[in-house]
Amino acid sequence: MKPEQQNGTGPLAGIKVVDVSSAVAGPWASSWLAEQGADVIFIEKVGVPDVMRMTGAVNGDQSGCWVSMHRNKRGMDLDIRDEAGREILMKLVVEADVFIQNFRPGVVERLAIDYSNLSKINPDLVYLSVSGFGADGPYADRPVYDPIIQAMSGMTEAQNGTYVKAVVADKTTAMAGANAVLAALVARANGAGGQHVQVALLDTMLHWMWLEVFWNESLPDAAPTPTYSEWYEPWETVDGQIAANWVNFDQYRNACEALGRPELANDPRFATRDARLRNSEAQRTEFAAILKRMATADAISALEAADVPCARVLSRHEVFADPQVIHNRTIIEEVHPTVGRIRTVKPPAKFSATPTQLRRHSPGKGEHTDEILSGLGFHNHEIEELRAKDIVA
Repeated sequence: MKPEQQNGTGPLAGIKVVDVSSAVAGPWASSWLAEQGADVIFIEKVGVPDVMRMTGAVNGDQSGCWVSMHRNKRGMDLDIRDEAGREILMKLVVEADVFIQNFRPGVVERLAIDYSNLSKINPDLVYLSVSGFGADGPYADRPVYDPIIQAMSGMTEAQNGTYVKAVVADKTTAMAGANAVLAALVARANGAGGQHVQVALLDTMLHWMWLEVFWNESLPDAAPTPTYSEWYEPWETVDGQIAANWVNFDQYRNACEALGRPELANDPRFATRDARLRNSEAQRTEFAAILKRMATADAISALEAADVPCARVLSRHEVFADPQVIHNRTIIEEVHPTVGRIRTVKPPAKFSATPTQLRRHSPGKGEHTDEILSGLGFHNHEIEELRAKDIVA
């Protein structure tokens, strides 16, 4: 059965989402909801593709980013800056459970699509606002992208002066936003009604890093210890790199024996976890010298035999051939009706009673505009009139 013909399934089946956000943080939040069965309508500007539609490898009017981020959604082109377009948006909002936006401060108020206005026509609406710095404050009006948040949150310093080569601030904020929406839906089911939920990239990034990056700052009166950024690095081998970590003493002792240096297990500099943290640089020097003389396969074989957590550092291409990835069927291959062969990953959560599935592929630009308008009661000639005026496409 083709994805477009399958009925909606998943724990959020029946939940309706209207998403007028753009780029990553907002759309990725609605992706989490769509993956779990929600009916998500993603609205793009008429004649202007969302930035992620054409970011990365592109085939036709869809990129590698787009086919993953917007699967299980319906796509509509609508000019919400036009009064007639906003009237259509209001019809969608009346029927919606969730509304998502990430406009810069002041825009939704000017368009009269802020929470105050939308909650009047739908008191049960869960309204998610995604921003870079928050709704107000000294930075609220600044434009922002992921690297800016990495720099300002301490993440870049924690990475020893470089960016994480992924949009971690955007995606963690999206996950936090989706999680908050789910909590608000539960609260609504318990009688709280709708509410306004706000998430900011800066706040989310700090929250995400606080556990381990800011552990010294969490206890300002305690003696500081080296943080992950000072010793969390892969190990060089003769022919590549490996990851290997030991947290408890048994793992540390096993690593020492497996790598031919059993005497290091009794070295007082490394005898306890706290000692290993305090002397992380010395410990790294010792083990780096050992592993630099070993072939990757030999190092992995020795450490695995000793039950020490380890792995070879894989290239992106090698991930596809990894036995566990294949066993889990994490990466799936589909044929998109307009893009052709695509690879994507299945949702990470498995639900025993309400399983999720690929219900529809990512939409072409304005692919479902007519379908959505027809569902609102518009006749074909009315849709064509709206299209002629560039209110929809």
